[in-house]
Amino acid sequence: MIAVSDLPGAHRAPFRWRLLAPRHWPSWMAAAVLRLSLYLPLGVRAGIARGLGGLYYRGNAKRRRIAAINIGLCFPDWSAQRQARAVREHFDLAAFALFHMAIYWWAPERMLDRCLRVVGLEHYEAARAAGRPIIVLHCHCVALEAGLVLSRYFPYVGFMKPLKDPVFDFVMTRGRERFGGRVFARESGMRPLIRAVKAGFGAAYVPDEDMGPKESVYAPFFGVPAATLPTLGRLARLTDAAIIPCFARLLPDGTSELWLEPPLAGFPTASAVGDATAMNAAIERAVLKMPEQYLWTMKRFKTRDGAGSLYD
Repeated sequence: MIAVSDLPGAHRAPFRWRLLAPRHWPSWMAAAVLRLSLYLPLGVRAGIARGLGGLYYRGNAKRRRIAAINIGLCFPDWSAQRQARAVREHFDLAAFALFHMAIYWWAPERMLDRCLRVVGLEHYEAARAAGRPIIVLHCHCVALEAGLVLSRYFPYVGFMKPLKDPVFDFVMTRGRERFGGRVFARESGMRPLIRAVKAGFGAAYVPDEDMGPKESVYAPFFGVPAATLPTLGRLARLTDAAIIPCFARLLPDGTSELWLEPPLAGFPTASAVGDATAMNAAIERAVLKMPEQYLWTMKRFKTRDGAGSLYD
């Protein structure tokens, strides 16, 4: 296997002295506060998260409305009160996930082991033992950052969208690569990921965004037609990879869990719509374990076949 440092297309965000300029001090202070949160008691972190979540909830009517529409579409059997409570809890959980991000990026490994439980590694190990390339299917949820911890156990790569703030771009990239993994910029396309998979690296793939009609097919997501990228099926065909679903959630006791499932059976299917449907079904099963924690604030149903936007 080639060294992870030799992978072409990896995102580079090195430290540069100009990042210490005064205009970047607020970003460094925010990063320092996040890191220092590791040493706060759980109750204090939870209280701060409720406060931040409340500010986010009250101050962002646009995202609040998007979340309400999405939850209403996906859980029409819930009462109006249950739907409204889920929206409010989502914002609190999104804020609390910031503290877990600090754990994934900086916590000593003993603390990390106390705060994050990883289950289902045997599915990954079995695929590797069988000589299969591996692509790991994730979904957008508040605890998604936990997925980077897989690089503790296996050579692992993934994508990230480079941040406009150079300080946080440096901090996030360094945090995601702390265990030896590597991230590619999304703009680099799929070729770096395909090369890495063929070279023996596990590859994270997070495809559950509405990227518009050009590259998408329509597949049900909680019974609602959703513009869905069928790219996962094409990647599986190109690499002969096992597709292992892996999802993360925050737990009521303040810890988090990362769980891996058996490889998708019969995947890829005979069609792009079949691939997208199977992928969405796997994500649905995960969401049902953590319904408030899916990223409901993104416009998952933005593209509609012959109809106006739900979010206007």
